[in-house]
Amino acid sequence: MNQAARPALQITYDGLRPQQISEKWAAEAGGFEAYVFDGAGLAEEAGWQALRAGLRTVSALGVSELTCHFPTENADWVNDDHAYHMLLRFCDAADAAGARGVVLHANQFVQQEDWLRHDLSGTRGKVVERLAELDARLAGSRLWIGVENLPVIGAEGTDYDPVFVRPDDYLPLHALGSSRIGATWDICHWAVTYATDRAVAQLQRRPPEDDALALPTVPVKHIHFSSYTGLALPFTAGRCHEGVPPQDGDPDQEVLAAMVRAALAASDGQARVVLEVQEEDYENRVNCWRTRDWLLGRALPAAARSVGTDIRPAAGADTRVEGRRP
Repeated sequence: MNQAARPALQITYDGLRPQQISEKWAAEAGGFEAYVFDGAGLAEEAGWQALRAGLRTVSALGVSELTCHFPTENADWVNDDHAYHMLLRFCDAADAAGARGVVLHANQFVQQEDWLRHDLSGTRGKVVERLAELDARLAGSRLWIGVENLPVIGAEGTDYDPVFVRPDDYLPLHALGSSRIGATWDICHWAVTYATDRAVAQLQRRPPEDDALALPTVPVKHIHFSSYTGLALPFTAGRCHEGVPPQDGDPDQEVLAAMVRAALAASDGQARVVLEVQEEDYENRVNCWRTRDWLLGRALPAAARSVGTDIRPAAGADTRVEGRRP
């Protein structure tokens, strides 16, 4: 992949706070993803006005790479008709703004105390049925829908959003045969799942079943990228921190780079990479630029590297040296 063939890199901004849109990023780096975190923010017309204002700002900057991320809180579009109609309106707003697609979580949260008796297969069936309805509703629209994979357990180890976690979870979507509906493959989430599965397999004295470079059989429409520190497990005080620049994260950087290249290859170069990294000040980005530099230097060049599939840093390795802030 030469310099000209490198995909555009996007960053997220709070879809209801247009002041987070970076003119410097628009001019020098790529595009944006408007992420509305909580459905409650769209309960009043003022929220929709703020969303549209941000999308107009992006358009005025001449940015061609725009996607929108539907809320993950208070937004059960599968079981709540009001939330489903909010999703339809959200898609309409994205389409009108010229967005390429909409990122969607299943939003089917299960608390720890309910997990062992939860009917996961039945829940996944309901999600797929609603997605088929959404696909039909969007007939004639150019939008794609990228259903995002979530980590195997929540960041605090107390809840789950379990419908789409591993590549095989997408098989019912594959059966829909939709050209519109595919995967938003979140590298950080998959890295968390992969590392957690390896840890559990080790404790159970069996080989791990996951392949670090495995991908869903549905089209990879979109890619989210960051690293993480820490892992969460049930009944422990551990916490997983997502949105970490790869230079500062726990996973092996070469494995992360290989995951990005594999996802891009599976998309035939059509997917874009969104940097979902946390910042101290979202109006003065620092970690996004560090992550961009890492991607351009480690993940996006054509030269492939030979990597193993152990996502942990090598013994004694300092993966935090490159790009470390003082």
